[in-house]
Amino acid sequence: MRTLRAKFIFWICLLFCLIGAFIFFSLSVMLPQKISAQILKRDIMIAQYLAREVQEPLLVNNKLALKLLLEDRFKSLEDVIYIFIRAHDEGVVASTFQRGFPKGLIHINERVSELKKPGENIYSVQEFLVDGKKGYDIAIPLLKGELGSLHVGVSLESSKIEIATFSKIKYYVAIVIFIGLGVGILIFSLLGIFLSNRVIRLKNFAARIGGGDLDGKIDMKTDDEIGALAKAFNEMAISLKEKIQEVSRLNIIKERDRIAFDLHDGCAQNIATIIKRLELCEKLFEKEPSRCQEELRALREDTREILNNTRKVIFDLKLPEDADFDLVNNLKDFVKSYQEEAGIKVGFNIAGCVSGISADKARQIFYIIEEALNNVKRHSLANKVGLDLLCNGEDVLNLDIKDDGRGFDVDHISLSARERGNWGLASMRQRAVSLGGSLTINSKPGEGTKVSIKIPMRGK
Repeated sequence: MRTLRAKFIFWICLLFCLIGAFIFFSLSVMLPQKISAQILKRDIMIAQYLAREVQEPLLVNNKLALKLLLEDRFKSLEDVIYIFIRAHDEGVVASTFQRGFPKGLIHINERVSELKKPGENIYSVQEFLVDGKKGYDIAIPLLKGELGSLHVGVSLESSKIEIATFSKIKYYVAIVIFIGLGVGILIFSLLGIFLSNRVIRLKNFAARIGGGDLDGKIDMKTDDEIGALAKAFNEMAISLKEKIQEVSRLNIIKERDRIAFDLHDGCAQNIATIIKRLELCEKLFEKEPSRCQEELRALREDTREILNNTRKVIFDLKLPEDADFDLVNNLKDFVKSYQEEAGIKVGFNIAGCVSGISADKARQIFYIIEEALNNVKRHSLANKVGLDLLCNGEDVLNLDIKDDGRGFDVDHISLSARERGNWGLASMRQRAVSLGGSLTINSKPGEGTKVSIKIPMRGK
């Protein structure tokens, strides 16, 4: 993983290399072309000035003055190779050549006199080679071509000297670039150390928050982006601490409700049964003493069983949430004892895979089914009840508990239960909601009751 420091150094090196490449390209290619173009432009202007000078000797046909003028200008101009004047009918009128006029120049730029561009300075430039060196013939029409044309040959040798001078600058520029690169690397290294140290502090603080240390605080007294990020981290730690405290408080409330449900589903119901049977024994004591004794003996055995069940509830409360709990096997055992005790036939059906339910969720589902079947036993006067567990392809567990009992008015019973503080239906619904599911009850007097529960297999 690249550090910020390495990235800073990489980008500053790349920046200096790009700047250096651009400067070298400019000095090596663009600048020589620009210098040559400017020198050629200067020579064209000199040729145009010379064309105006030679018109007067030409008009009076003073060839001696014309020759002296050309020789004087030839000596004073360092880039000039030759100067000659070509007339339409007479050929070369005057030139700076001392040993005869070169045949190769006879026809160079010969159509310049035909150029017609009113209002503009007319000239023609033609490139040629002389002794392996590049030269340029600058042709200027004289008196719009009526007197012929002036030809000035230039070699641009002076431009090479200037270009060579500027070429030396490249090496100075290279030295400056390397020095700047070194200084830039040093500056950005120091800047990278400064910034990366602050980022490392933020990273370590974030790791502390991830580890659960929410009491710490990071102090960065800067107004830049990193300072703002540090401030946001501090606010996040405070907010997380408050949220965790709130979740802890809600978990305590949830645990209290769970204990209340467990006590209701186990101890409270069994104690209520004992009280009813004791009230029966009180009535039988005077009328049927022998039957009263039998009931007391049975009650003693049942009380022992209730005590064992109470201990089991306490043991379950002590179990961790992820302790093993096999829903199917526990339901089978409960249904078997339920049928023997209540005398109600239970049709138990399972479809789909329910083995993936967590232990805590399975325990809550078991308590819901247990409470529903106990309600059937206590209130419905049913002969049989159907218990169906279906896990469909959408990872939703569907529970249906349907009896053939006397039924009831759902709204009336639910309201009465709330008014009496009865925990039965409320505990069933609360358990289903705590698992992220829902519970619905459908019943009518004389038509039995159906309890339907939908609980997601994943999630809560």
